[in-house]
Amino acid sequence: MVVDVRGLGAFQRDMTSFVYDEGGTQLWPDASLIKGVSSQLVQEGSLHTYITSESQIGQFQNVTRVKAVRVEEPRIARGSGVFTNAVLGSGAAAQFRSAGAACRVVYLKD
Repeated sequence: MVVDVRGLGAFQRDMTSFVYDEGGTQLWPDASLIKGVSSQLVQEGSLHTYITSESQIGQFQNVTRVKAVRVEEPRIARGSGVFTNAVLGSGAAAQFRSAGAACRVVYLKD
């Protein structure tokens, strides 16, 4: 799953990142799949990565691509000015859900 966050602000690389729909529901990582798993293990599992050019998309297989409507700060650090989460509109969220719970997220950022 490629989530395009270009042009939405200073999206930062971080060990933990989340994707939400506009209603605030967490789409990724699937909360039920990581329940009880240590955050360190989730982070080390390389569940997400970052790329900065369209040409890098080719290194991934089975790609679904969506555009985020905004980026936001971590929910535990509101006001931090560090944007690490992506928010998807309804159409993009539906595409995301159809990709399956076990997908890997690739952020396409500036």
